[in-house]
Amino acid sequence: MFIEQNYRKNQDSSSTLSQNNGKICSNLKETAKSKEKELASKSYSVIKRKDEIAAFSKELLRFNLSFSVLVSQKPKKKDDRDQILAIAKFVSSTPSVKETLLNAKKLPDKTIIEEFNVPNKFIRTNKFYLIAMSLLLIGPYSEIQSYLLEGLV
Repeated sequence: MFIEQNYRKNQDSSSTLSQNNGKICSNLKETAKSKEKELASKSYSVIKRKDEIAAFSKELLRFNLSFSVLVSQKPKKKDDRDQILAIAKFVSSTPSVKETLLNAKKLPDKTIIEEFNVPNKFIRTNKFYLIAMSLLLIGPYSEIQSYLLEGLV
């Protein structure tokens, strides 16, 4: 009798352990699949960002700009960066201004001065950065936009 009871308890425990192991294995498989998808997504994002950086670099070269120039020209004041972003959004969303930038490869200073009431010196000082930010917003650079615009503001 005692042996039978212990045998049944061991079978019940064994069955419970087997079920728990099955659940753990299932959870591990789901976690592994989830991590695999996350890694694949991150890898795709990194590859896409690299491709966009290469394309944006070529676009900058058309305007005689480079990333090293932009790094050295980055405005220090947050207010200036905010103003530049506002101007770049204006340039990218106003067809005539965008056309002037893309075709003549220069900013329409007078239009920007009138629209934003900024001194000409502000535009001259930040010209390269204004052009680059405008090109970034105009072009198909969604990965770079999300990455850089978070750090800009």
